[in-house]
Amino acid sequence: MSNLRDETLLIIAAHPDDEVLGCGGLISKVKEGSGKVFVLFLTNGTTADFSGKGISTQAEREEEIKSVSEFLRLDGYRIAFAGNKFHLRLDEAVSQKDLMDEIERGQISLESTTPTIVAFPSLDDYNQDHKAVAVAAFASCRPAPAVTKKVPAVVLSYEHPTGGWGLSTGMYPNFFVPLSQKNLKDKLHALKLYKSQVRKNPHPRSLEVVESLARVRGSLCGTDYAEGYSLHRGNL
Repeated sequence: MSNLRDETLLIIAAHPDDEVLGCGGLISKVKEGSGKVFVLFLTNGTTADFSGKGISTQAEREEEIKSVSEFLRLDGYRIAFAGNKFHLRLDEAVSQKDLMDEIERGQISLESTTPTIVAFPSLDDYNQDHKAVAVAAFASCRPAPAVTKKVPAVVLSYEHPTGGWGLSTGMYPNFFVPLSQKNLKDKLHALKLYKSQVRKNPHPRSLEVVESLARVRGSLCGTDYAEGYSLHRGNL
């Protein structure tokens, strides 16, 4: 994708940090091209984890979102289903219809932002909440006459660094977004702002692994760095 002038990108994320891990470089490129970027976070909450502290709180992650939003110059974001009732439970606590209502017609949605590009998690991701979001987002982007519904010209699934671990055959990108050194630097800095989520090498959410994946994807399209996506619809 070489021409990213004046595009509007809507990223649909199960929870905070997905948008940077999957699309941080694309966000940087769209903003360079005077475009707009919106992020719909479906949930956020407090999580017990395997970090040194052993937990990341909902309030902590909300502050991180604000820092990332300011740094990447997002044009808007929304947390649709906040709280532990929903966090990491999108597959059971929220119906697909309710997820689709948010994606299609919520405050930050297909209808409110009229994106030219939409990106959501891969169905091949092992995370149950990512799968739930992928199914709902894909259904929300179904074809429709332009007079009845604004359908994004480009529909993508983004890659997660843990994408090689799964019971399915995994995601094999067929669409690549070349990144400049600045685009990659922006992505890595935004990831660092998610202090509660970034990990030390060789964890998949470490800066080193994320950079290495960008190098590998770049090698597949003849550039130094790139992000890989699955293209579901492309009409630029």
